[in-house]
Amino acid sequence: MFRFFSSSAIIILFAFPVSAKETNLKSTLEATYNNNFLIAQQREKILKYNESVTQQLSVKKPDLSANLSQNLDESNGKYNNSANITIKQLLYDGGQSSNLVDAAKYTVLAERELLIKAEQDNLLKAITVYMDLRQAQANLELAENNIKVIEEQLRAANNRFEVGEVTRTDVSQTKARLALAVSNVETRKAILTGKSASYLLVVGENHGNLSTPPKHPEIPNTFSKAEKIALENHPRILAARLQLKVSEYRIDASRGIFNPTIIGSITSKTGTSISSSTGATIQATIPLFNSGNLRSKKRAAINDKKISKHALDIALLTTRSNLQIYHSSWLAAVAAIKASKAQIEASQIAFEGMREESKLGSRTTLDVLDAEQELLSARSNLVTALRDEQVQAYNVLSEMGQLTTSNLGLEVQTFNSFSNNNKIEQTSPLGKARIRILEKLKNR
Repeated sequence: MFRFFSSSAIIILFAFPVSAKETNLKSTLEATYNNNFLIAQQREKILKYNESVTQQLSVKKPDLSANLSQNLDESNGKYNNSANITIKQLLYDGGQSSNLVDAAKYTVLAERELLIKAEQDNLLKAITVYMDLRQAQANLELAENNIKVIEEQLRAANNRFEVGEVTRTDVSQTKARLALAVSNVETRKAILTGKSASYLLVVGENHGNLSTPPKHPEIPNTFSKAEKIALENHPRILAARLQLKVSEYRIDASRGIFNPTIIGSITSKTGTSISSSTGATIQATIPLFNSGNLRSKKRAAINDKKISKHALDIALLTTRSNLQIYHSSWLAAVAAIKASKAQIEASQIAFEGMREESKLGSRTTLDVLDAEQELLSARSNLVTALRDEQVQAYNVLSEMGQLTTSNLGLEVQTFNSFSNNNKIEQTSPLGKARIRILEKLKNR
């Protein structure tokens, strides 16, 4: 007679054939990293903010302009041509431009941390849909196997009915349970279709036959250990700290708006009706009265700093809260796996005992069907616990700031990520500054 799969088979999880190719977790994450539009969007934002640094630096550099003109002299009917070239240089602005340059640089660094966060968030989504899809496949396999078991029971019930050992009621109960099992299979198929669609949405490509995922990276066994790592490494917190520095530089810049702005310029002129000349000027602009506009800008900058402080507090609390939830859920899933295995073992013995006792007439058909349903539920619980253990473990890693391409062993071309310090140091002075800044922030 047909029997259920062993618990070890459940642990491996079933593979539902979708195409000839095989899809593993690593290839899923690599595809997500390369295809995900949210990650691509954040990369473009970094390029945009890189340009803001260039724009702010240009304020401190010379500005060269030329002016060409031609006009008609009506007295003699001749055209007069003239040209002048002017070079201007900011000499002093109370530190506004320097502080705004620093603010722009720190904004880029903050956006890079948000890119790392976007990468980790979307890699976590990919892991979740991968595990959800495997869970849906395993549950469908269980449901299909359940039909085979009940069909075998229905054949046995019909045979016993023909010899008068059971009544038509017993046969009808088995038929009703079979109809429920068929309905459950169709429901599981619909769920599997939905999970496949979610996979395509997150990963950006269709999946093949899903392979068994490897064991996740090691998780700290205590919340305090995980918390220490999270508060030092999570990009949500690092970005908030960098944004706080941005607000501080903007306050310094707002103080400079009350100081004079001094600009030096040299102009060279020439033309058909004038002699060539070169002159130099220094222009100082001193704000005297502007209806409170400058003081309002300073107050706004101070408020921005307060907002950034609150944002940092929120980032710290969010990380602690999420980590505590995920870490406790992971421990619960580990315990659930152990409990589900024990439940399967006991339910298997009970089911087999009920089935044999029903042959002797001491158990009813309904008793056997109920025992079979309890065994199916136990196996489904194990599938869920296995899925939850993996997903919650990766949730913990994400909240620790450890769900990076390097920690996951992904073979992808990174985009100035924190795991690629050597490349940053070699190619970008701003990257060197980022590493120094982050080290200081971690020691706060």
